[in-house]
Amino acid sequence: MPEDQKHADEASRLTAEREQAERRYREALAAVDRAIPELLPAQPAAARGGGHGPGSPSPLREGRQEAAGPSLVRRLLAAGPRMLRRLGARVRRRQQAFIGKVAWSALSAREEVHALARFHHCVIQYMQQVYPLIDTKHRHQMMIDSGLVAWVEEVNAVYALRWEATQARERRSNERMVAALDEIRTSIATVNQTGATLKRELERLLATVPPPAAHATTGAGVHLVGTNRPGAGVRSAANPDAVNAYKYVGFEHKFRGSESDISERLAGYLPLFEGAADVLDLGCGRGEFLAALGDHGISGRGLDINHEMVELCRSRGLTVDEGDALAYLESLADGSLGGLFAAQVVEHFQPGYLMRLLDVAFHALRPGSRLVLETLNPACWSAFFDSYIRDVTHAWPLHPDTLSFLVTAAGFQRIEVRYMAPYSPDSRLQRMTVGRDAALTPAEVCLMETFNTNVDRLNGQLFSNRDYAVIAERL
Repeated sequence: MPEDQKHADEASRLTAEREQAERRYREALAAVDRAIPELLPAQPAAARGGGHGPGSPSPLREGRQEAAGPSLVRRLLAAGPRMLRRLGARVRRRQQAFIGKVAWSALSAREEVHALARFHHCVIQYMQQVYPLIDTKHRHQMMIDSGLVAWVEEVNAVYALRWEATQARERRSNERMVAALDEIRTSIATVNQTGATLKRELERLLATVPPPAAHATTGAGVHLVGTNRPGAGVRSAANPDAVNAYKYVGFEHKFRGSESDISERLAGYLPLFEGAADVLDLGCGRGEFLAALGDHGISGRGLDINHEMVELCRSRGLTVDEGDALAYLESLADGSLGGLFAAQVVEHFQPGYLMRLLDVAFHALRPGSRLVLETLNPACWSAFFDSYIRDVTHAWPLHPDTLSFLVTAAGFQRIEVRYMAPYSPDSRLQRMTVGRDAALTPAEVCLMETFNTNVDRLNGQLFSNRDYAVIAERL
C-alpha cells in the first residue's frame, strides 16, 4: 500500500474515534444534567399553607365579633364548646399536617437516596468518557501537528495538477515532434536517395575501367577470379567448402537450438512483414523463418551459401537458392524485394563486405519495405565470451551502435534496436537482501548499498541481453 494511502487511512480512523468519543462524552454529560434536578426535593402543599387557608376565620376574630352581644359570662359559656371544638379541630389539623410531613419526609428521603445513587452513577459514567475523549483528541491533534493530513491532501492536489499539466505538455510536444519528424524524414529520404543515386553512378563509371587481372582468396579458402564488378573479391569468412558443409549443419543442431525453439523465437518478427511480399531470408539456415512466413500467407524465398542447409530446406518444400549473399542481391532488379530478413548472419561478414551488402540491399528493397538484422550482442560480455567465440565462422562482432550506424549510413530510416534473449534472474548475480527486523549499523547499510550497486553494474555488463535486432525501413 502506498505511504500516502496509509496516512489517509490513519487520519480517517482517528477522526472516527474522536467523533465517537465526543458523542459518548456528550451523552454522559446530558445524563448528569438530567440527574441534578432530582436531587432538589419539592415542598408539600401542607408545609406551604401552614394549616390555615387564606380565607379561614380566626378564633380571635370571631370572639371579637361576638363581644357586642350578651354579657361576657354568657358569651364565654356559649363560646366554650365552640372553642373546644375549634381547638380540637385545630389540633387534629396540626396532627394530620404533622403526620403528612412525616410521611412526605420518609418518601422524599427514599427518593433522594435513589436520585443520589442515579446521580453518582451518571457522574461515574461521565468520568469514564473523559479519558477516551482526551486521548483521541490528543492523538488526532498530534497527527494534525505532524502535518500528515495536510501533507496528504496537498500532495494529492499537487500531483493531480502536475499530472494534468504533464499530459497537456506531452500531447503538445508529441504533436510538434511528429510534425517535425515527418519533415526531417522527408528531407533525409530525399538526400539519401540523391546520395545513393550519385554513388551508384560513380560505381558504374568506375566499373568501366577494367582492373588488372588478379586472384583473390576468401577466408574460407575459395579462390575467385578478379572481375570488373566492384567488391567482387570480398566474400564472407563463413563460406565453408562443400566437403565440410555438413559439419556446420550439425553445429546448428547442437548449439543454436531446436527448430521448434528457433521457430517460436523468430515468430516475433512476423508482424514486421505483415502484408509484404517477396521477402528474402538471407542465410535462411534450416528454414524456420521461411516456413513461418508461408504459414502466414507471406511469400518469400531463402538464400544460403551452405549446400547442406539448402538441400535440407528444399526437402521441406521451401524455395531456397544457393549462393553468395552479395552476388545474389547484385543480380536483383531495383525494388524487387518486399522485405529482407537475416538472423544470426551479419556477424559472419567482414566489415567491408557488410557495408557493400547494405548498400545493395537498399536498392533491392521497395519503398516502405523493412530490413531486419538479428545478431549476437557483444555488449553483453557473457554472450560474447560464451556464444560468439564458440562459432569459428564468426568474422566480426557488431556492437548495437555500430550496426545501427551502418544501416543508417546505407540510407535506411526509422531505425529501431530491439533487445532479446535476456538472462533469467536466477542466472544473474544476486543482490544482498536483509530482513526488515534486522538491526544494522549505518556502516553496514552503506556497505550493503555499495555491494548492491556494484552487482547491478556487473549484471548490466555481463548478463543483459544475448541477442539484438536492428529494424529499419527503406523510405
